[in-house]
Order: sequence, then structure tokens, then C-alpha cells
Amino acid sequence: EFRRVLFRSFWESEPHLKGAAEFITVFKGQVEIYADSQPFIVGQGESIRFRADTVHSYKNAGDGTAILHMIIYNP
Repeated sequence: EFRRVLFRSFWESEPHLKGAAEFITVFKGQVEIYADSQPFIVGQGESIRFRADTVHSYKNAGDGTAILHMIIYNP
């Protein structure tokens, strides 16, 4: 799934199924992802994988629209 994260936008996700993992790749901009009780800054061309069975959030940390690709793995 591709997502556009508008300037200064924020969203929080409820936990997914137990054991779920999320894979994010940022194609444009910069996104702050809060997962596993810590923040991660993910920039253009970078990827991150994290446990998605806890509350996690996304915030546009750049100056314009961010574009990212998200894959959620549910075991």
C-alpha cells in the first residue's frame, strides 16, 4: 500500500495481530515512526521493519509531502 503523508500530518495505528511486522520504505521526504517505544527517522530511500502488534505512529518530519510504501505481515 502506498501512502502520502501530508506536511505536518500525524496518525496513530492500533496494534495489528500478535506477531505482526510492518515494513516501510520512504520514497520521498522524511517520516518519524514511533514503534517499540522509541522514535525512528526514516528518510528518502531508507526502509525500516518493526513489530506492529503494539501501538505505533507516523509523523511527517520533513518540509513537504512524504510518500511511503507499507507492507504488513500477519503470521
